[in-house]
Amino acid sequence: MAAPRPNQIQHRPIGGEIKHLFTKIMTQDDMLGLALVGDSKSFLTSLPKPMLDEIGIKGLEIEIYTPRNKIWVTIYYDRAIKIFRLEKIAWAEVFVKSDFKVGDKIACWSLYHVDLGPNGILALLIEKAK
Repeated sequence: MAAPRPNQIQHRPIGGEIKHLFTKIMTQDDMLGLALVGDSKSFLTSLPKPMLDEIGIKGLEIEIYTPRNKIWVTIYYDRAIKIFRLEKIAWAEVFVKSDFKVGDKIACWSLYHVDLGPNGILALLIEKAK
């Protein structure tokens, strides 16, 4: 079966490589900062070393595109549970402004423009899955 493609986000940047990272049902724990599961770890650890270092040291600010909004969020590596996560306060803003609810099924894709900036530009696309 082919990976799903985003079809609800009309205002995302043109170009760049889109990769499906995961589809999951939102839980109450996701309000503490969305854990990036599925293929997220293998994708993120393949980013250029300067970007990966920034994620691990202070977090990397990226844009999240949803069908309704574009919001800046920091992605960081949670060493305690060895997972990449989105910062709580900004993720809560995405959650509320996008009308996501606990129990909703969401899909997440990376959008990576390798040719922009010294190390490329990373964004995430998140929408409700059908």
